[in-house]
Amino acid sequence: MRILRLTAGDIRFQITYGFWFLYAALTLIYLLLLSALPVTWRSVAAAVLIFSDPAAMGLFFMGACILLEKSQRVLQVLALSPVRIWEYMAAKAVSFALISLVVAAVLGCFAGFGPRRLAWALVGTLYGSLLFSLLGMAAASGISSLNQYLLVTVPIEMICFAPPALCLLGVKGPVDFFPTVACLKMLLGTETVWYELLPVSVFTLLLLAGFAWLRMNKMWSCLGGAKL
Repeated sequence: MRILRLTAGDIRFQITYGFWFLYAALTLIYLLLLSALPVTWRSVAAAVLIFSDPAAMGLFFMGACILLEKSQRVLQVLALSPVRIWEYMAAKAVSFALISLVVAAVLGCFAGFGPRRLAWALVGTLYGSLLFSLLGMAAASGISSLNQYLLVTVPIEMICFAPPALCLLGVKGPVDFFPTVACLKMLLGTETVWYELLPVSVFTLLLLAGFAWLRMNKMWSCLGGAKL
């Protein structure tokens, strides 16, 4: 029940500070872009947009959300409450995943995804959202300003986006086993990726969850102010 209340609180926080409005605006822009493309291109274009926005933008918005909570002393209050770190992390990840899934469903339906393809796209979106949310938590936990966060996340974004870009260009080999490539292939409807890369995907999420928990635990024990 506590996780549900935390998740509901996170959603209200996101709505109050315009996260959902921004996602709605970006979704409208993406729909306009898709409508301008030939029908045969929309499927791949929608997959790339879902990967780059609802899934990957979680890295930036997660950091912005945590920094806002730092600056407003929300985290200090939570640290004195019975809320556990993993509950806080789970609520954050779920709330951002909900936004990603809603946007992915809208873009997928507009692009003409069938039921099976749409299901794969939602699985890929959920995986990507959790992946980038955990990266965002780990990065934001040791940062005190938005400028610092941008300096940290830009290299992370480059590392995460380079392998999928190579995949789209037809490059094969070790790049196929990169976590974000698995995410993109799910969005593209490559069903064999589920059986080939499931161990890597699960291991990556568990590893990132453990690393993010260690970083958040350190922040939890020595909370301080943050300036946006």
